[in-house]
Amino acid sequence: MLVMPSVVTQHRSSAAKRVLITGGSSGIGLACARELSAQGASVALLARGEHALRQAAASLDGQAAVVAAAYGPFVDMTPDDYQRTIGVTLLGIVNTTHAALPHLQRSAGSLIVVGSISGRLPTPWLAAYTAAKYGVRGFARTLQIELRSLGIPVNVALIAPGPVDTPFWRRARTTDSRVMPRVLGAYRPEDVADEVMRAIGSARTERTVGGVLAIGALLDALAPNIALRTIGSVAKLGWLRRDDRPPQPADNLAAPSADAQLRIGFRSRPSALGKLRELHHGVGAVLRATASRGWADPPAADRRHARSSADAARRSDEVLGDRAR
Repeated sequence: MLVMPSVVTQHRSSAAKRVLITGGSSGIGLACARELSAQGASVALLARGEHALRQAAASLDGQAAVVAAAYGPFVDMTPDDYQRTIGVTLLGIVNTTHAALPHLQRSAGSLIVVGSISGRLPTPWLAAYTAAKYGVRGFARTLQIELRSLGIPVNVALIAPGPVDTPFWRRARTTDSRVMPRVLGAYRPEDVADEVMRAIGSARTERTVGGVLAIGALLDALAPNIALRTIGSVAKLGWLRRDDRPPQPADNLAAPSADAQLRIGFRSRPSALGKLRELHHGVGAVLRATASRGWADPPAADRRHARSSADAARRSDEVLGDRAR
């Protein structure tokens, strides 16, 4: 949900030859880097923190995160809080895309933008971050239309995960300088990386990680007043008993991540939508293989049955012919 790498690939296949990942030093970006590196891609990482970036690159045994948000009531935020959040989260993607498009156009590559379900659903206490993610979704979808209209062969896909077990939850700036609340039911970074792999070379333009939140986003689109009342009834839970929370030791708006870290240890769960897509892909592959074998070379039993049926039909014709004579 709350880490924003963009994945730029120069070949439309799951085994992309050259890949640039922004936000590659932690969380989803690092999970994507490991998956693509394992498939033989040459991976280049981009992040703000040099030390964490070197750690991430070393873990890939290859070439050597942009995470920024302010948490708390918007009325308590300073202009630096929301300007920095929007600048890194939205303009970081816009600037990277503008620089990468000429290269992607020459190679007919792919641009995979990892946004957030916050770009489709109001997210209390993350107002500036939500505004930026709505902007990311609007930018990505508009870019898709423009590139298609101009006949530019660049595939643009948007991934919108729900909350993910990443270092974001311990590094975001908070207006009261205390740690953000613990997230229940977070998803695994690897599940988001799997969706990125499926998106490379696919014609599908948008994917969601998290079935429950996808339903919430649909409700917000169809019945926004009901969605606001529903979210509002539970929003206060995100800002309760703040005096009991420990002090926030990091501030990702002021400084980048110090260490490369995939997750922080929340009790995470797999994405049901991801599992359904895996099942659909597996069943489709089996059916295609079965149909291909059936059309190309029928099994021996089928051939024997066909021959016996033909022999029986021939004998029947002979008997009928004898009776007619």
